[in-house]
Amino acid sequence: MNKQMFEFPLSYADPIPRIISGWGAHEMTGPECKSLKIKKALIVTTGIRGTGLVDEIKGSLNYHGIATEVFDKVTSNPKDYEVMEAYKVLKEAGCDGVVSIGGGSSHDCAKMARVVAANNGKDIRGFAAFLNPPWMEQMKKYKACTIPQVAVNTTAGTGSEVTSIATLTNTKVRAKQLVLVPNIRVSVAIVDPLITRMMPRHIAAWTGFDAMAHAYETYTSRVQSPYTSGLSLRAIQIISENLREFAYNRMNARAAEAMAYASTMAGLCLGLGSGAGMAHGLGHQISALTDAHHGLANAVLAIPISRYNQSNCPDRFADMARAMGVDTRGMSKMQASDKWFEETERLLKDLNIEVGHIGKQFGVKKGDFPHMVKIYSNDFPREGNPREYNYDEIIGLLNSIY
Repeated sequence: MNKQMFEFPLSYADPIPRIISGWGAHEMTGPECKSLKIKKALIVTTGIRGTGLVDEIKGSLNYHGIATEVFDKVTSNPKDYEVMEAYKVLKEAGCDGVVSIGGGSSHDCAKMARVVAANNGKDIRGFAAFLNPPWMEQMKKYKACTIPQVAVNTTAGTGSEVTSIATLTNTKVRAKQLVLVPNIRVSVAIVDPLITRMMPRHIAAWTGFDAMAHAYETYTSRVQSPYTSGLSLRAIQIISENLREFAYNRMNARAAEAMAYASTMAGLCLGLGSGAGMAHGLGHQISALTDAHHGLANAVLAIPISRYNQSNCPDRFADMARAMGVDTRGMSKMQASDKWFEETERLLKDLNIEVGHIGKQFGVKKGDFPHMVKIYSNDFPREGNPREYNYDEIIGLLNSIY
């Protein structure tokens, strides 16, 4: 008897971490580390220079009796060698806990340093997850992370504080890959609107649209979790209503608070089992080749890739248009779905983000397209994308937006 009624019959949702949110929440970093019985914490960060935040949190940890070591060499799209260097500092300093301060790059680098520590110093590149060989079988070979991590968000877009994955730039194969190891998720996520206001305008815009990409791609995903539909639509609504104001005026308390919470909401959609799609899949590879900001890559690809996917789920695009405030009464399904594109194009324009033209904007070469699509073909976003994988079509799509 064939028991498989549908192509994707099961949805896996990992437990989410403890989340502390609200104005001034970053002041709880010390008490939370103490409750986790951390004696010496490695602070993993890009440095966030000029803000004084790292020193402030270091002071909080020290006040609560926790010694600290700092690794501040993380860059955008964390590289394999950065992870290994962070692990080396973690080991040599004798740290038994990690505090990541920043956006996704800091959180992911810290997650992966914990992976290496749990697996006897093995090169982080050995933990990349693929569709083939099956990632669930590969995970059985890995030891679970045991070192606790507290993630302090300084951006409103990462989602990494509530997901059970990390993204790695593998410099050897020139690819951005997902790392999946048991218990990789953070122990405590701290979401504080107060410190997200320190971002410059363009970073606020790019990270904010990254949160939008998490929300819309998980809503249109083929492997959508049944728990996330309302969450993703609500995140789309909040982001569409607040991202402009937040990007141009981070001191707008209402917009800052809304974006901080919407970002985590969209991240939860990933953590609760919904998959991203081709915008993330190809955006990752643009970032691997050019070191482009992840959120900007997602934003530049959003419209053309969504147009490519539209015919496979027009009802979902129509739902998202309504979430963005469009009155679609009296419209056909396709007319209503078109409204999502109009609203999103307007949002991108208002954020000063240009759609397409990936050669001019990122410096990616046409000769890189086969490599990018090959990497995408064995990556998780392929399974989540609404439209089935077709190599020639995707190469054509990339050429059309060059």
